[in-house]
Amino acid sequence: MHKEIRYEDEDNEEYWDRRWQEALSDADRFENLDIYPIRYSEMVVPQTEGVIAELGCGLGRLVKHYHKQGKNIVGIERSAIAVRKILEENPDLKVEVADVRKLSFPDNYFDLILAFGLFHNIEEGVFDATKEAIRCLKPGGRFCISMRPDNFEMRLNNYYWRRKHRGNGKEKFHKWLITKKSFLGILHDLDCVVDQVHRGRNVSILWRIHFFRKNRYVSSPGDTMNRAKGYELNMLGEFINKMLTLFFPDSFCNVLIFIGTKR
Repeated sequence: MHKEIRYEDEDNEEYWDRRWQEALSDADRFENLDIYPIRYSEMVVPQTEGVIAELGCGLGRLVKHYHKQGKNIVGIERSAIAVRKILEENPDLKVEVADVRKLSFPDNYFDLILAFGLFHNIEEGVFDATKEAIRCLKPGGRFCISMRPDNFEMRLNNYYWRRKHRGNGKEKFHKWLITKKSFLGILHDLDCVVDQVHRGRNVSILWRIHFFRKNRYVSSPGDTMNRAKGYELNMLGEFINKMLTLFFPDSFCNVLIFIGTKR
């Protein structure tokens, strides 16, 4: 089941173009390998010797990181602004502007596909976009894909943002929430086998409350730094966060990561 979330006052594409325009450049490596998304890409990238694609690469954190390790990785991003910023600082990287729903690569091209924070941001054609990605994956190739779950934490998060955008009168598409069962069904229909599903977080709901932040005075302009460090909580925030995920794991996660193989 898909649930459409609306609360932004700008189109989804406009939102991401603005975000990448305002964001600082990403570092070329991860200092902390235990945070999303590097924690999950590390489950599949090290053993991959062929061509890797990151769909929706943003400002290229993962592409930069694995390029430095000698991996043959291609970044694909819809936002020309993001790609331009990457190439201005890293002209040797393989990145290109493309719509994941219409990729230029031939069938069975990639050995591994990474897609973090991508498919739930596509307003129309989530299934078609996933199908197109899998088309470009070799039989026996691996994938690591994240989606936003339809659970308590995400509903609470959406309530927070709805209040923030309340009264703008311009509620536009922001993202999809999807159940684990629904996305497993999509992958099954595309002749894929999922062998791992992980509950993860890119940012805890507690980070919305400044009191629980390790540095409570850091605000959104420092988003690049916050993402690089994993949106750190203070000791009390970490304790509460661990208890929530320990006792209510399905309710308190904001990403589901699907790892599997194309038949």
